[in-house]
Amino acid sequence: MFIIWGTRGYEKDLGQTTVSGFCPNRNNEVTMIAKKAGKKFTLFWIPLFPVESSHYILCPICHSGRKIAKDELQQCLPEKNG
Repeated sequence: MFIIWGTRGYEKDLGQTTVSGFCPNRNNEVTMIAKKAGKKFTLFWIPLFPVESSHYILCPICHSGRKIAKDELQQCLPEKNG
């Protein structure tokens, strides 16, 4: 019997942030977006659980940006009511 395992990358869009910044690639002021990227452990091509993740704030036009800590990102996201 063979067991097939590995990892698979994923991206999750977290929406717009409250951070306005200057995008050097586009030469304009933009409201940044947040993304979570990482890898999930897979067994027979089924993603089971995350093994690594990183958070980023990006320009919504050209997607250039920087890595950010999770707790710092929580302060940048607008609060959800309801």
